[in-house]
Amino acid sequence: MIKRLGIIITLFGIVLTVQAQSECETDYAIFRNEYKLKNYDEALKSWRKVFVNCPSFNQNTFANGPKMYHYRIKQDKENKLAYLDTLLTIYDRRIEIFGSEEKVLGSKGVDLLKYDPSRYIEAYEMLKISVDAMGTSSLPTVIVSYFKSLIKHEKSAEIISKQDILDAYVVVSDIVSYNLTNNQKYAKYYQTAQKNIENMFTPYASCDDLILVFESRLEDGNPSLSLLKKITSLLDKKNCTDNEVFYTAATKLHELEPTASSAYDMGNTSLAKKNYSEAITYFNQAIDLVEDESIKASYYLKLAYAFQMTKSYSQARSAATKASDLKPDWGEPYLILGDIYASSASSCGSSSLEQRSVYWVAVDAYSKAKSLDNLLAEKANKRISTWSKQFPSKEDCIWEDLEEGTTYKVGCWIGRSTRVRTRD
Repeated sequence: MIKRLGIIITLFGIVLTVQAQSECETDYAIFRNEYKLKNYDEALKSWRKVFVNCPSFNQNTFANGPKMYHYRIKQDKENKLAYLDTLLTIYDRRIEIFGSEEKVLGSKGVDLLKYDPSRYIEAYEMLKISVDAMGTSSLPTVIVSYFKSLIKHEKSAEIISKQDILDAYVVVSDIVSYNLTNNQKYAKYYQTAQKNIENMFTPYASCDDLILVFESRLEDGNPSLSLLKKITSLLDKKNCTDNEVFYTAATKLHELEPTASSAYDMGNTSLAKKNYSEAITYFNQAIDLVEDESIKASYYLKLAYAFQMTKSYSQARSAATKASDLKPDWGEPYLILGDIYASSASSCGSSSLEQRSVYWVAVDAYSKAKSLDNLLAEKANKRISTWSKQFPSKEDCIWEDLEEGTTYKVGCWIGRSTRVRTRD
């Protein structure tokens, strides 16, 4: 009798197991079907049964669960933190059942930081474990959240320093560089991650900090294109181009992949080294290669400055005029035109009045600059104040039989008509 009872119990257990397995298969099938149709509210009803009763049935239970709760948070923001608790539980159970802790902690940290930024320290600890372990396999969202949480941590605690930020920047930059080269399928996502990371990092590091970081990177061997682009881009943003690190990176980049941008960078480095003829060559290359007219206008301004420094004043004016033609409402070309005129005054004309008359056209250009752009008023007014003091005197004008306010044509290379004014 006892033996028969044992058999019955065993058979009953098998029946229950088979029945439970069948229910899991049914609930899972319903959940997956509704999930694929993006009917997340319906999918969640069956998903919960699978998650509670047979979580180890299929990893898709954990792969799909977070996405549905992201949807619920979007629909019901007031209960965001309650849904977040469920999200964190999903990640914990996935680790418990299927392992892959380092990878899962990355996703967990991303969601924690996104939905409850006040818990950034917890998020950072999870994300650091993930990034350190996953390395180049780290997802774009993970490395962005890791860097973001680190910056938040540094701002609130002395245990995290600026050097930690710089070190982390190198780590995440290497991950991005690797994937841009070796992971073409997801390269665009890493490009977006790179922009986000650089935007967070750019206001953080001084010129000296950047040079210190990048100097060691350039010494490691043959730097990749992505690294060279990162170095030149960041140093340019920080107006930190007058150094050997930028020059080396810009030179190698231009050798490997000559573009308008790399030619422009080479022009700037040549200016910094006072190699003005070389700068003219590079700026002309940049102008030939660039298509965007607004960018081309800025290149022409740099070309104008390079010509000015070689005392090629007519060519300098021509370049500045082309910049103005491309952007008619831009005041900067007139600011540099004034500088070109003023710098040529001492070599223009045989008499004091002829030389000093050049300052009239210079001031005319500065006045035009500020009339086009109010933001240039301060710069223009300083120049006007400086060079107005170099106008001819009343005595000079009387001697040359010139009346104030009358028209006068400045000769030399300038050939422009202006109005007679005096400094006294």
